[in-house]
Amino acid sequence: MELQPEIAGITLEHPVMNAAGTCKLLEDVKELSRSASAAIMVGSITVEPRIGNTGDVYWAGPMFSFNSLGLPNRGAPYYGEAIPEMVSIAHGKGKPLFVSVAGFSPEEYSDLAGLAFDGGADFVELNLGCPNVWQGSIQKRIACFDPALVAEVLRRVEERVGAETKVSVKISPFSDPFALAEVAQVIGASKLPKAVTAVNTFPNAFSYNGAKPRITPGDGLAGLAGPALKPIGLGQIRQLQRLLPGHIQIIGVGGITHGQDIREYLASGAVATQVATAYLERQEHVFSSLLGEFLETAGS
Repeated sequence: MELQPEIAGITLEHPVMNAAGTCKLLEDVKELSRSASAAIMVGSITVEPRIGNTGDVYWAGPMFSFNSLGLPNRGAPYYGEAIPEMVSIAHGKGKPLFVSVAGFSPEEYSDLAGLAFDGGADFVELNLGCPNVWQGSIQKRIACFDPALVAEVLRRVEERVGAETKVSVKISPFSDPFALAEVAQVIGASKLPKAVTAVNTFPNAFSYNGAKPRITPGDGLAGLAGPALKPIGLGQIRQLQRLLPGHIQIIGVGGITHGQDIREYLASGAVATQVATAYLERQEHVFSSLLGEFLETAGS
């Protein structure tokens, strides 16, 4: 269990960082630069600016959280200008800057990855698992469930940025082990991915607030995260460890609220972890708290 892990050759001070969806603006990067997060993950970003979904789009309780944010972000023109300054801020605090990108076509993934690396990003995460994008009443396809689409995204991104660049692929939870094995085979066959980030929120969960849905968009359907996602995330990590070639690392995400959770993700095969709900609820002090608990459990 590495206390200072390497991801694609990037050494982290420790194995805890923020997850995509929690940092979109220069101000967010500045806040995270003052935290104990081992890296700063920006995004997910899209080509066009997006206001995201409207209404009640986030809720958190003690057992789980729901979100249907809809990828709100300033779009490629903003990040083309902002990423170099974000990199400078992060590097000034000794942290690498990661960027999560979410295209709506293989070409958009390619363009966004190129934009991030051109701006000096240390690492790019291809978000193939966002479940919360709606066009009217129609939910957009979750890319990671289409192996042919995954293969084409990887091919196009590799053509744009080169096979040696530091790229991870973020996927949704898979309930079908054969489907998980199929997408793992596609990822493993590509020279591009250096890591898989697992997992995104569990798609299309639902909860009531009294007689009404807790979440407004998508008739109340939303991505499930928080502590309830942890057993699912751990199960995905354990399967992926067997399915992926040894040179592809795994970054674990889902339900990390205590130091013991980090320890369990690492024991299951992850080299590092990301935190979303706990950060949104507890802000930047969550990383020092988690790290302190983790070091206590690691020494016991």
